[in-house]
Amino acid sequence: MENKVINKKMFGKKVKESRIKIDMTQFELAEKIGVSQNFLGDIERGIKLPSLSKLILLSNTLKVSLDYLFADSLDNYVCEATEVYYTDKQLAIINNVIKTINNNF
Repeated sequence: MENKVINKKMFGKKVKESRIKIDMTQFELAEKIGVSQNFLGDIERGIKLPSLSKLILLSNTLKVSLDYLFADSLDNYVCEATEVYYTDKQLAIINNVIKTINNNF
């Protein structure tokens, strides 16, 4: 099964780069989106993620798309299936179910 997880560090890096590109301080951006400067710093350092409403404000204020902010921040990884172990009793029941299915179809 494949999962996508947000890489907070990459997301924060894009936020910081976008903020610097429009010559805005952390304090100014934090005020415009209604968060503390400390919280914005945590976002830029990849420690926290903004809520959806703050994310939209962030995108609009920085004049970048959400796609741009997330483009490099999605990590794909595969969850390996773990081995499943059954007791002898469970195996006997599974075998009986399989035999019943085979005999009836």
